[in-house]
Amino acid sequence: MEFKQTQKIKSLALQAREDFENKKINDKTLAKLYNSYNKLDNVSKFISSSKKLFPKLNCGLASVYLKHKLKSGRIIHGYYKNNKHTFLSLSNNFIIDITADQFGGPRIYLGPLQSPWKL
Repeated sequence: MEFKQTQKIKSLALQAREDFENKKINDKTLAKLYNSYNKLDNVSKFISSSKKLFPKLNCGLASVYLKHKLKSGRIIHGYYKNNKHTFLSLSNNFIIDITADQFGGPRIYLGPLQSPWKL
């Protein structure tokens, strides 16, 4: 991936992360995005609870929002260390993760799929 494209992706990832941290994302938008990924009966309650815990227990929600911001990517159900974790794949071996810090990892990671991430 070329430098300019990587910088743009990193900038959008930082913006997405800050949107969660500053509670700038509309709940209805998150509910719509999440329901297209994982249909829940009471998605509003899930969104409300999740936003209070960010980044903990927000990897799926953050990944669908990040995919929406980037307009590309594939949601991956994998692991960070030995923890079940969801992150976004941008190509076969290139991922982006804005919630690995819930497990002691980086706040934002953009790079190859490598340990401690795994499928």
